[in-house]
Amino acid sequence: MNNQPIPIYGKGDQTISFCYIDDNVDICIKTLHENSYVNDVLNIGNEVEISVLDLAKKIISITNSKSEIINLPSLKEGDMTRRCPDITKMKTLLGISLVSLEDGIKKMMYYYDTYTIQKA
Repeated sequence: MNNQPIPIYGKGDQTISFCYIDDNVDICIKTLHENSYVNDVLNIGNEVEISVLDLAKKIISITNSKSEIINLPSLKEGDMTRRCPDITKMKTLLGISLVSLEDGIKKMMYYYDTYTIQKA
């Protein structure tokens, strides 16, 4: 939103999935209140993957930013090439659609715009 460069390590072909904080909190509270998945694994996340490069492009597009993407050398330790959990249990327990990446970005934009205006 501030038109600053967006650094990406390597080519940006690593994939990741994002879970909006409201979805994360909702599933945690529901799991606690319903005593679900005790001594079991419950992945929290989103099943929609996006590459780091495509994420940067999407943010630039949604925010109408003038930011440039800057490619930096890959991390020395390496980087995970794929992060996408199996959220079958989460979706079943929640029973609702998750916040999309686009809607999550827009909610964050609104929050930070509002916060910046209130601080001034």
